[in-house]
Amino acid sequence: MAAIELQLAAEAFPADGKANQAVAPRIPSSKHSANFPAAALPSGRGLPFLKQIFSFLLRVLKLSHVRVLRYLAVITTLQAVNGLLVIPAIKYLFGLALENSNLGNVTDRTYTALLAHPVSVLLLVAIAVLALGAVSVQFVALIVMVNRQQSGQPPNLRAVCRETASCLRRMLSYPSPLMMAYFFLALPLGGLGLSSVLIQGVGIPPFITREYLKAPLSTALYLLMIGAIIYANLRLVLTLPLLAVGPKKPLAALGASLKATRRNSLRYLLLIGIPLGASALCASLLVEALVWISDLATGLLSEQDSALVATLCIGVGHTLGFLLIGAATVMAIQVVVALGREHLQLPVTLQERSQRHRRTQSLVLKAAAGSAAAALVLSGSLAASPALGQTATGAGEAKILAHRGYSAGGVENTLAALDAAAAHQADIVEADFQETADGHFVASHDTNLLVVAGVNQNIHEMTLAEVRKVTVREGGFTGRIPTMQEYLQRAEQLGIQVLVELKVTGHESRDYLTRFLAQADAAGTATENIYHLLNPRAVKEIKQRRPELRVGLTVAMSMGGLPKTKADFYTLEQASFTPEFLAQAHALDREVHIWTVNDESSIRELLGAGVDGIVTDNVELAIRDRYLVANYPAADYRVGSTLAYLDIFR
Repeated sequence: MAAIELQLAAEAFPADGKANQAVAPRIPSSKHSANFPAAALPSGRGLPFLKQIFSFLLRVLKLSHVRVLRYLAVITTLQAVNGLLVIPAIKYLFGLALENSNLGNVTDRTYTALLAHPVSVLLLVAIAVLALGAVSVQFVALIVMVNRQQSGQPPNLRAVCRETASCLRRMLSYPSPLMMAYFFLALPLGGLGLSSVLIQGVGIPPFITREYLKAPLSTALYLLMIGAIIYANLRLVLTLPLLAVGPKKPLAALGASLKATRRNSLRYLLLIGIPLGASALCASLLVEALVWISDLATGLLSEQDSALVATLCIGVGHTLGFLLIGAATVMAIQVVVALGREHLQLPVTLQERSQRHRRTQSLVLKAAAGSAAAALVLSGSLAASPALGQTATGAGEAKILAHRGYSAGGVENTLAALDAAAAHQADIVEADFQETADGHFVASHDTNLLVVAGVNQNIHEMTLAEVRKVTVREGGFTGRIPTMQEYLQRAEQLGIQVLVELKVTGHESRDYLTRFLAQADAAGTATENIYHLLNPRAVKEIKQRRPELRVGLTVAMSMGGLPKTKADFYTLEQASFTPEFLAQAHALDREVHIWTVNDESSIRELLGAGVDGIVTDNVELAIRDRYLVANYPAADYRVGSTLAYLDIFR
């Protein structure tokens, strides 16, 4: 197949700079060209509609094939710049902001102190501008290149830089909060987070997802939220193309995208979703194949040789995964640019190049791609090789904490879930307790009982007698809400330690800590159990009153060093975990437990990192993984865990 060059027939703009709404003139055809007008884009419904969808995607695939290695080279360069320069610069500026605010760490409880200092706020604004500019360059440069290709202009480096700079000036002339939200929330939540190192990892925290999925009503709300995110991405998908192709400013481009996509959501969903879904499936099958190869090598080869095979599999997986993500990104940008040009009534043509030119270019690009791929595989393998031949020191000592009991055996925080956690040999059971209106403490995570019981009442407004009458439901189970004393006494009978979380909602009585400690003592196991709270002041006061108790600080969000606290340990949400946090805590002889970790790859990685505890709903899985990580070389399990980010099945 000959290489393809796009040539724009006529870009009809009137004097006001807006696109002419009339259909642009046709291009004279030749034996080396084919029209690709806006009218060729799919519309309507039914089988002809689907045929047009796939016909359009095939044409865009041809466009993506041309200079795809050049696009991948640009993606690689921009990723490297962001990873090696921009991210360290952001960390440095954030460190300055913390230092200026006399903070070593920012959590969900201390961020207001950071915002109280003008210099810190200016540094945060600088971080926002830097991050917006960097991620904008990454996407806009590709869009500019693709648009020049689709308009028949050569991908001249100077011209690409000039057009990208022009677009960025308009975008950064006043950094719109809406553009920040689009880049750092809408795009990653819509599934494009892997396309940039700056937005990788941005997503809905697993503990929030877990809360929504525990009851039919909240599950329906969660699905509506996910649908809204996908719908928002579809409606805003032309924002960047209209910024790069047309003369619009950011807010105008947002509005134009909303207007253009008003009645075409299904078409846009298919045109963008099919190639992205296909690439995700291919990446997943790739990972599964590499895991199978590694497992096969483990069974047939020596420990050293199987570790070598595993390292090569990881290198190949990262390399081919990067190529798949890059190719999918190019394909998606080709689609949205073509759709943007359709909105601006800008048709294109496909023009073939000479066979000789095609062959020469193909050989050069293939040689360059092969060398780069081999280098990436080798570097990835060498980086992973030392760790894959070892077991994880200390992983066998990590505690497995059953999150609110064992929800597969009963409703969370009920005695049935506690019994199930003990039966499945959890080391510790974690449970939540909060105060009723008459000063008793009961086992419940939810302040309002609508989701778990269908009762729109707050526990802090109910008496103990009223709470006892409520039936809670989850996962096909029903149960009653026990008091803290009942819960702790049952745990003592079962011989299992409890991690008691005191929920401080702001509606407690004035002497609630006195009542809490008295009721914990009444159970007879106060010093046998351990405690943690989200409220740093309550942690400090309990330690002052009862220094013999082990009390931890629960951290929902952490950035920077360790939170300042007198706590004995930390219970950290998994999205905030870093090896540096763990090392600093261990240097102070404080344990770190991570919550709520349910996927196997994360459990294995955290156990391998040396955390002291895993709070999980999947107790059996975590216990099995602890044994595996502690007793077998990483070559036996690390391939699937390391490449899990590419695999929708993991």
